[in-house]
Amino acid sequence: NVNTFFETFMEADTDMEIDAKGDVKFKANVRRFKNNSLFQQLLSEFIDIKGEEDNPELIRPNKINKEYKIEQNDLTKEQYDLLTESFSETEKGAILTHILNARLIAISPYLSPYYDGGFPSVDKFIENSPKLNETMNLIRQNKQDIPEAGQIIYSELAVSEFPNLKEYLVTNIGYKPDEIGVITGATSKAQRISIQNDFNSGKIKIVIGSEAIQEGMNLQENTTDLYLLSLPYNFTTLRQVEGRAWRQGNRHENVRVNFMLTNDSIDVFMLQKLQSKQARYLEAMKKGADVLDISDISTQELKTSIITNPETRANIEIELLKKKIESEKNKYLANIAFVLRKQEDFLKVKEMVTKAEHSFNRILGYSQDGDINANYWKNQLPSYRKTIDLAKVEVQKTIEVLAEKGVNVVHIELQTKIVQEKIAELDKKIEGLSNLKANLILRYQMEKEEKLIKTLTFDKIKEMSEENSKLFLDYYKIEHAQLIENDELMKIHEKSQLLDDDNYSNSFGKKR
Repeated sequence: NVNTFFETFMEADTDMEIDAKGDVKFKANVRRFKNNSLFQQLLSEFIDIKGEEDNPELIRPNKINKEYKIEQNDLTKEQYDLLTESFSETEKGAILTHILNARLIAISPYLSPYYDGGFPSVDKFIENSPKLNETMNLIRQNKQDIPEAGQIIYSELAVSEFPNLKEYLVTNIGYKPDEIGVITGATSKAQRISIQNDFNSGKIKIVIGSEAIQEGMNLQENTTDLYLLSLPYNFTTLRQVEGRAWRQGNRHENVRVNFMLTNDSIDVFMLQKLQSKQARYLEAMKKGADVLDISDISTQELKTSIITNPETRANIEIELLKKKIESEKNKYLANIAFVLRKQEDFLKVKEMVTKAEHSFNRILGYSQDGDINANYWKNQLPSYRKTIDLAKVEVQKTIEVLAEKGVNVVHIELQTKIVQEKIAELDKKIEGLSNLKANLILRYQMEKEEKLIKTLTFDKIKEMSEENSKLFLDYYKIEHAQLIENDELMKIHEKSQLLDDDNYSNSFGKKR
């Protein structure tokens, strides 16, 4: 039973999530694992889990995750707008199609199903696709700084465009055609092995790979950089892709995993999913603790970190505020409902006193009528008096019980009025959120403009160059030593050539 499984091993709460359309939703997410030892025992029956702790001799290079947040250009924005406008939840498979197209547009606006222009030249295709252009600029800098280094471009999508990437690398970046290997599902096993060997030896400098490189390929020996143009659905797939470069046997001490992320795109949705899934998995695999709290893993910043659209950010902020206010309002509503229920309980008990007093007064009247039954009714009065006293005792008990629960029956009407006023205040706050949204949009627009100015003045390529000199210092040292050695050899050769020329001249002079 699925419900029993979740109740036994997991706790969830509601968290903000950005769906494939970029809208803000609230969904239940697992935030805590409990009975973890039993959970791991269950998992181990079906999964053979091995990690670095199982092999301490396994030494991998330092993995450096880089997130390049790339602004959309006008064409990309236009295609995303067309995609959003055309979305219809009533169509079969609409959400999956929407996600696929959104992922393609994040790579290049020319891959949009709504792009109706002619397919551009290779140069225009790359340079007018922000993510591809940024990737090529980084590769160009690496080629300049570390010409012998191996670099991997990975994408699950747009495999048919791999030849265009290769052509651009040859015609614009300066690689030779035989320095670039392409591996897709159509690549034979023999070709894959050949590309792998040439890449590790340094003959091939760039590998452009699809899902075909995820498993069974060793591309790590000379790799400095992995560029992810698209993100997989499953975080275990991401680990497999990272493992092509980040594994034992790499001659470099560091390797970079470059996440090429398009701002305000499906990349937000994909990255948050990968991170939340990976967080849950890693926590579930921890040993020792029986209860694993993962509530401190905040996906909030992750989800909004590459959302720069002012209106989207404002919508997120308003949704969060609205949910917070509604949550507070619901507490007051629950409180007032509780108070009113208890007031009803109190009134019922108090009604017992009123009824008992009414009965007593009726019997008292009978005892004072002076008829032959007067003495009988007079003898019944103590019993009716006792009923009143018991009812009053019950009232007092109820008052004390309610007091312990924070309900003062004397001031119950005042309490109700105060709570109703609080609820009215919160309703006004919710009504005022529309004005706040407008102010937030204005504020975020200003922030975006300031950030854009900083981005324009910030040189990512220069940063990579400086990083290269630090991360791949050993390579620089070897290269520098080789240059010095070559320079010395050249000087020796030139000196030797001069001596040979002098000897020849002297010999020729004597003959004459």
